[in-house]
Amino acid sequence: MTEHVSHESHGTPGTPGTAAAPADHRRDYFRIFWVLLVLTIVEVAVSYLKIDKRLMSVTMIALALTKAAFVGLYYMHLKYEKRSLLWLAALPLPLAGFYAVFLMLDGANLLRATTLPWIHH
Repeated sequence: MTEHVSHESHGTPGTPGTAAAPADHRRDYFRIFWVLLVLTIVEVAVSYLKIDKRLMSVTMIALALTKAAFVGLYYMHLKYEKRSLLWLAALPLPLAGFYAVFLMLDGANLLRATTLPWIHH
């Protein structure tokens, strides 16, 4: 039987003929964890505020999109990818937003056209 022999030298990273040390992203992960925790606490705090529902909705959507961006950039490693892959991942977001707006407008029109038995005009 033959043994697998590694041909990489085990010198200091960055010198020719050596393998680079793997990047340690644990500090970034914990930093983003704390950022996400703070954003979640802000979301819970906003939900208890007595503010206009439209303002609350906009705030909650903005916080959710911010959290999604942090997760995508750091935990899904999109920050370290090529710029073209970032655009490929980000392009569907506005399309999904337009789709949601059109669905809500369509739903509002359907509700206006439907007579509901518990609403008497």
